[in-house]
Amino acid sequence: MIRINLLPHRESFRKQQIVEYIIVLAVAVALTVMAIVGVDSSSTEDLVTLESESQSLKAQNTRLSKKIGELKNLDSLRKEVEGKLAIVDELQAGRFRSFTTLVAISEGLPSNTWITEIMDNGKLISLSGFGESSKSIANFLRFLENSELFDNVKLVVDQVAISNGARVRKFQLTFARLGLAEQELKRKKLAEKGVL
Repeated sequence: MIRINLLPHRESFRKQQIVEYIIVLAVAVALTVMAIVGVDSSSTEDLVTLESESQSLKAQNTRLSKKIGELKNLDSLRKEVEGKLAIVDELQAGRFRSFTTLVAISEGLPSNTWITEIMDNGKLISLSGFGESSKSIANFLRFLENSELFDNVKLVVDQVAISNGARVRKFQLTFARLGLAEQELKRKKLAEKGVL
């Protein structure tokens, strides 16, 4: 019987198999290292991009903060100008204040009522006169009370008097003249009551 020694052949096959495993392992390690390096470089690029975007957003935030500050400044300037315009309107209205007061009084004065004296004390007006009856004086008081220009109408004196030989009612009343803002408030109140 012939004997063949297959050990060297098996040994060379094992060596070849070990070399193949080492090559596969080396390729796997190389691919893993390349994948790690690729992911790292991609992450680094993403980080650089995010940092540049962050810097851009910070710069934009700074610019917008300045604009917001300018807008707040403009808002305060607008309020200041509105305040000055309100003062100018008040002064402008004051130029014709006495005229409008006299016109309003004459419009509400009944035909059988006469004014003998008007005293204008700025805000408070005192008025004296004669009326044919208490009813005509009451109508005049009601007109003044329902006017948006006047408030706090008070009858101080209402008494019988003789004028040019006729029996009449002598009256004296006081009332406050309202400013523009006060007139607006009274106008709203009168509108709610349905007077206007």
